[in-house]
Amino acid sequence: METFFDLYEIDEEDVTMCLFVQTFGGEVRKWFRGLTARSIPTLDELQKQFLDRWEIRKDPLQINAENNNLKRNHGESVQDYIIRFNTVYNAIPDDLRPSRKSDLLKFPDGFDPEMAYSLRDRDPPTLEDMQKIAVSVEANLNDKRARMKAEKRVTIKEEASTSDQLLRKVERMLEKVHLDKPEPQIRNPNFRGPQ
Repeated sequence: METFFDLYEIDEEDVTMCLFVQTFGGEVRKWFRGLTARSIPTLDELQKQFLDRWEIRKDPLQINAENNNLKRNHGESVQDYIIRFNTVYNAIPDDLRPSRKSDLLKFPDGFDPEMAYSLRDRDPPTLEDMQKIAVSVEANLNDKRARMKAEKRVTIKEEASTSDQLLRKVERMLEKVHLDKPEPQIRNPNFRGPQ
């Protein structure tokens, strides 16, 4: 919330509170309007009551398990996965949070094996460095896959062309064999030949 206030350079606490409250909608707005008048005297108290009521709380062990099993979703961009990865990591209570070095080792596991190998191969010193290079690593892998796919198409066309040529040669040989072979003579069953 403080970044919201800093962004608009708001110094007066009552103005800050009024502006913050204007961002409320739906159930949050109903909750706020249901409070008794002057029950929240300071911005700090407003923040505390707001977070106590609306902050999403999860069991710390559940968050830790989510962190351990985090994988990139199909179609999810690298940037979105990084944001989700960091959000889950930061939601773990400090006393249970794994070290950044530990998550440096875990981060690549969220990707497909080729991407994970490429990230580990770069051997960045920090998780932040690994996350920065993940976008370029994926771009390189996508380029490589596109080149391989294009080469495969060319190879298939060449193979098809070669098999077409072979088929035509076999057809010509069969025609030649058929033309060189004398026509079978049909005998008249009534013809007895010289006697």
